[in-house]
Amino acid sequence: MRYEYDPDELEQMQKTPEISENPEIDPKNPFCNPTEFAHYNSDYGEIVPQIRMKGCQIPLFPNDREKSRIHRYENIVGGFLLLHLVLMNVLALVLMGGFTFLQGMVDSAMNDGALPANYDTLAWEYFENSSAYIAITMLAIAGCSILVTCLGCRMTKIPVSNLFQTRDFNAGHALIYIAIALCIQTITGYLAMGITELLDGVGITAYEPDMSPTQGLKTVLISFIYSVIVAPITEELLVRGFVMKNLSRVSQHFGIIMSAFFFGVWHENLAQFILAFCAGCFFGYITVKHNSLIPSMIAHMAVNLCAEIFSICEVYHWDLAENLMNMIYTILVIAGLILLIRMLITERFPSTTPEQAERGGRLSLTSPLLMLVLLCHIGSSIYYILLESI
Repeated sequence: MRYEYDPDELEQMQKTPEISENPEIDPKNPFCNPTEFAHYNSDYGEIVPQIRMKGCQIPLFPNDREKSRIHRYENIVGGFLLLHLVLMNVLALVLMGGFTFLQGMVDSAMNDGALPANYDTLAWEYFENSSAYIAITMLAIAGCSILVTCLGCRMTKIPVSNLFQTRDFNAGHALIYIAIALCIQTITGYLAMGITELLDGVGITAYEPDMSPTQGLKTVLISFIYSVIVAPITEELLVRGFVMKNLSRVSQHFGIIMSAFFFGVWHENLAQFILAFCAGCFFGYITVKHNSLIPSMIAHMAVNLCAEIFSICEVYHWDLAENLMNMIYTILVIAGLILLIRMLITERFPSTTPEQAERGGRLSLTSPLLMLVLLCHIGSSIYYILLESI
C-alpha cells in the first residue's frame, strides 16, 4: 500500500465500503501500545487517513505529510496558548486600568480634586492588595482559558463534552486521588525548598510570587473562590483538556509529560514549577485512565483547598483549627504515600513504542509555535530569577 496521501485513494476508500476497514490497524491504538488507554485516544485516521484501507502499514519513520499533520495539531496548541498569554495580559491590563481610572475619578470627586502627589503609587499599592485585584485576575485568566479551550477544541474537532466521558470512576477513586495529590504536594514542597536553598547558596535567588495571606473577609472569600473552584476547573479545561488531548494524538506519554511541563512553566517560578509538573503528570495520568477531566479537577481542587484553609487559619489566627487541619493533612499525606507506592507498583504509566518515539518529542522540537510559547514562559521565568538575584 502506498503510504503517501492521495485524494483519489481517500475518495475510493469512502465509496468502497468493502475495502474501507483495515483489520490490521485499530485507529484508536494504531501503534499497538498495550500501556495506553485506547478509550482516551483520538482517531489516528485524522492524521493518516489511509490506515482504514486494507494493507496499509504505519512505518517506523513518518513521511513528510504525516509530520505536517502532527505539526498542525502541535502548532494549533502553541498558537492558542500564545493567544491565551496575550489575551490574558491585555484583558487584565484593560480591566485594571479601567478600575484604577474610575477609582481615581471617585477619589478626586470626593476630595474636590485635591489628591496627594504620590496618589498613583499609593492607589496601585492599595489595589494590588484588594479583592478587586484578585477578582480581575480571576476574570482574565478564567475567561481566556475557557475561550481558548472552546475555540481550540472547535478547530481540532474535539467536542468539549468528550472531555467528560467518564469511565470507571467513583467516590473511592476520588478519595484515593485526593490523598495522592496531597502527598505529591508535600514531597514537591520539600523538594522545592531544598533546591531553593541550594540556589541561594550559590547566589541565585529563585523567584517566588508573594503568597502572604491577605486580610479582609471579601478578599479572603474571592481568593478562596478563585483558588478552590475557578482555577482548578479552568486550568484543567485548558491544560488537561485542550492541550493534552491534542498532544496525545501520537502518544499519551508525550501528551501527559508535555502538558505537565506547560503547566509547570506557566506558573513562571521554580517552586510552583516543581509542584505543577509533578502534580500535572499525576493529573494527566488519571485523566487518560478515566477518559475525563473530573478526576483531575477534584484532585486539583483538594490541593488548592488545603492551601487556602491553612492560609485562612494563619490570617485569623485560628490555632486550634490549624492544629486540627495539620493532623488531618498528615494522615492524608501518609495514606497518600502508601497509595502512591501501590499505584506505582500495580499500575503502568503509558510508555512509547519506537514508532511513537519517532513522532513525539524530537518532532515537537520543530513545531515553531509550540516551541515559541514554551520559550516565552521559560524566558519570563529566567527574567524573574535574574531580577531577584541582582
